[in-house]
Amino acid sequence: MNLVGTRSAGLRRREQEWPTRRISLLIFPRVHLMNIAGPLDVFTRASLALTRAGNSSSRAYEIELLTIDDLPLVTASGLSLVGGRHWTQAVTPIDTLLLIAGASELDSSIAPELLAWLRASADRVRRIGSVCSGAFALAAAGILDGRRATTHWKLADKLARRYPRISVDADKIFVQDGNVWTSAGVSTGADLALAMVEEDHGHAVALDVARHMVLFLRRPGGQSQFSTQLAAQAADLQPIRELIAWVSDHLDADLSVHALARRAGMSDRNFSRVFSRQVGTTPARFVASLRLQAAKARLEATTDSVETIASRAGFSDGEALRRRFRSEGATPRLYRERMAASGVGMA
Repeated sequence: MNLVGTRSAGLRRREQEWPTRRISLLIFPRVHLMNIAGPLDVFTRASLALTRAGNSSSRAYEIELLTIDDLPLVTASGLSLVGGRHWTQAVTPIDTLLLIAGASELDSSIAPELLAWLRASADRVRRIGSVCSGAFALAAAGILDGRRATTHWKLADKLARRYPRISVDADKIFVQDGNVWTSAGVSTGADLALAMVEEDHGHAVALDVARHMVLFLRRPGGQSQFSTQLAAQAADLQPIRELIAWVSDHLDADLSVHALARRAGMSDRNFSRVFSRQVGTTPARFVASLRLQAAKARLEATTDSVETIASRAGFSDGEALRRRFRSEGATPRLYRERMAASGVGMA
């Protein structure tokens, strides 16, 4: 038996294995379940997917729930969670520390010893971040001073007023500034976690997780909390909501006012009036915005040509898409390069 060869092969396998990264979720009381479940599920599924692939015998992520108060942790829905530990008993080293809080905790004082631990942890961990109003705890510890950050849009003004040294962007679903990440909360916690998985293990792994969770891979951090589709959900009339859902899936179809009015069973004039009142913009502007958002998403997530992206997003040709970008002072190529350089898009 060639012991030297066997030993060398074993060493090579170990060298190819990734380090097990500890993800510590610091959960504040009365948090909404979805704020916890999104990141927790993403990291858990990513670890399982990598183990199943047989690329490593070590787990990609170990996840730890840390609490502010004693267990059990009572969530906003009244459901109690067990299985975590008090933050003073956190296992180290921590790779990624995420603060997850509910809106009810915004005006609660944070213990000085916890703030001191957060400041010390920010210097030790590879990444630190927040979901929803967890940004307020990061801000109270001074970790967001001089940085860009976001939180849920309803809380952004309050965060900016209370902590003027932070550049608060109320529009983004998540923001990465160096090793500090903040997200808008609720479903965006999953977007934040997917972006972290992609940073750690690549696009293919994050895509596999997103597909199993039936999520988009990925809403980029730059996507607005007030995207066209989200804004349109406020429409009171079900026919308008159903039409918007259909339009989102058929961007390359004839989406003229006449075609949409026929589909909604209205006259052109009545449809334009009702749609504008319900959605807050004209049908033509809505379609143009939706097509541009779709084109931007494909520029960020694929290496498809501008012509291909233009066709799939419903533009007549690549030049039409370029003209749309030029109206915003950019080009598709420049947009793609900027997103890749910022870590949002594909390299």
